[in-house]
Amino acid sequence: MAGGQDGLLVRVTPEGGEPWLGMFAFGRLGKAGISRVLSMPDPERVCVVARGAGYVVASQDPRSWETVNAVPITEVRALPSAGIVVFANFTELVAYGAEGLRWRTKRLAWDGLKIVEVTERSLIGEYWDIRDEAMQRFEVDLATGAQRGGVEG
Repeated sequence: MAGGQDGLLVRVTPEGGEPWLGMFAFGRLGKAGISRVLSMPDPERVCVVARGAGYVVASQDPRSWETVNAVPITEVRALPSAGIVVFANFTELVAYGAEGLRWRTKRLAWDGLKIVEVTERSLIGEYWDIRDEAMQRFEVDLATGAQRGGVEG
């Protein structure tokens, strides 16, 4: 993480470990960016989203971390039944499971991607299609990331 930046201060108390404080640098969306703290499918990891910048960190060792491979994060959904956390940026989705990055979609939207529904097996979203000047929908399989619809689907 970059030093000398403002960020989200989070206190983590790992099970059976020493508590620690982490300062997670804000993303570049300003106050419009989302901020969340989420459990990950791997119970030894936690996710922090600070105004659109995402970090996955080991709860027992804050020196073990990685950035979320979606920039900026505009939406995030924890889906425990599927064993994943899904992150959206303006144009695509990425999912992390217990093993780390599980899948990434192709481009789904030109801009403004929104998650509108999650079912047992899929995620449904919408976007403004500039070619048709209309809202369009896409569907992504939660297990594989395979997509139906979208600008490259």
